[in-house]
Amino acid sequence: MTLSPMHAKMGLSFATTVTGFLNDRTATNLARKLQKYRNQMSALTGAMNERAINLNEIATKDAAMRMQWAIAGAARRNQGASEVAAAAAGTSGRNVDSTMRGLRASEQAAQAARRMKANAEMQQHHTERVNNRVNVIMNRDITVHQKPSLLMAGMGLAAQFKTDFDNNQPEGDKLGDRLQAATFKDWWAG
Repeated sequence: MTLSPMHAKMGLSFATTVTGFLNDRTATNLARKLQKYRNQMSALTGAMNERAINLNEIATKDAAMRMQWAIAGAARRNQGASEVAAAAAGTSGRNVDSTMRGLRASEQAAQAARRMKANAEMQQHHTERVNNRVNVIMNRDITVHQKPSLLMAGMGLAAQFKTDFDNNQPEGDKLGDRLQAATFKDWWAG
């Protein structure tokens, strides 16, 4: 049994459609898996950046606390040294009170500068954290990868079969000509 050219073309069309459908399905599955992998890597990078920001924030708080203790300790030492020097010199009154007020004012100014510096650094860490979270969201791939439709592949195959059939029929006997007939009865009689 030999195949006519029309049947050979239809077989080739069928093989091409099935192969194309399978290739499209495989490509879609691969694209979805790659998208998931990239999103996971982006989330992992974001988490690593968040950890680094947290460590920097802890270091900032620790440094601020150590500076607070250092300033308070230096102020106590300075006040004690001033009191000892005043007692040794036998002075008292306004001069000693003025010196002590000056030392307390210096301590308060140093503590205020420390707080301002720590607050600025904490605000910077907060900004970094917000930017990191926004970057993680913006880097997320939300592309929709639609699976190929078996119905659409079948419709395309049917259209190709009709074209192959019509190309091998004499004029007036093509499916397109029959479908244009006035009634179903005329088409069936065709």
